[in-house]
Amino acid sequence: MKSQKKLMLAHLFALVSLVLILAVANLLNLNVSISGGVNFLHVVLIIVPQLGFGYLFWNNVKTEKKVLS
Repeated sequence: MKSQKKLMLAHLFALVSLVLILAVANLLNLNVSISGGVNFLHVVLIIVPQLGFGYLFWNNVKTEKKVLS
């Protein structure tokens, strides 16, 4: 059950970060369309949620090592 909760938190982080990035891009009048080609915004849309998943995974591994010690 604990890992399911962390997975749900990771998905929530990904959703919130994507919505926030898209909202800021909309406020700054940046083009977010797929046909615009690969640019910095598309890279950010891919990397930010992955960093959240990586952080939660690393935190989980770190706490499991403390429990095993």
